[in-house]
Amino acid sequence: MATRTATRVPSRTKVTRKPTRKTAPKRAGRKSKSWLPKMTFLDRVPMSETFIDRAITGLTVVVIGVAAAGFAWMSGMPGYIGAEMAQAAGRAGFAVKRVELTGLERMDRLTVYNIALDQHSMAMPLVDLEKVRSQLMRYGWVADARVSRRLPDTLVVDIVERKPAAIWQNNKKLSLIDASGVVLERVNPDSMPALPILVG
Repeated sequence: MATRTATRVPSRTKVTRKPTRKTAPKRAGRKSKSWLPKMTFLDRVPMSETFIDRAITGLTVVVIGVAAAGFAWMSGMPGYIGAEMAQAAGRAGFAVKRVELTGLERMDRLTVYNIALDQHSMAMPLVDLEKVRSQLMRYGWVADARVSRRLPDTLVVDIVERKPAAIWQNNKKLSLIDASGVVLERVNPDSMPALPILVG
């Protein structure tokens, strides 16, 4: 009787292998020279890094320029340049050499000349017309004053004088006054004009 021998067949075992990650081949070429840090949002912006570099460089230049202009303005540079240009105009012949007075009858002319010529600089662009007018308006005779430039070298002062309406006697002092009571000037008792006298 033949005997059967059992042969053992090895069982097949499944071997699981971890999938290998495919790495993208390195591209040969020039590296980007951008000084920008790698940011995730740059991939979504439809612009090249070169364009963004130039835009940021231009913006930086603009900011520096605005800061420099602000510093110059704060330090008074525009005023200094303007004053120098006005002085240059004065040296070129645009300086006050004459004062022309109109409308002046009773007020002392020398007083008006002194006020008009009392300037920090005689260069025409630097003459302070408003200052001259405000100083003239302090005098009783002056009802209004207009001051203007007539190039190249004439300052025109047009004065509207008040008209005396009466003589005011107060504390034994006589003064000319106009119709609204503005004191014009003192009156010498020996040469009083023919005007009504108000006492008190």
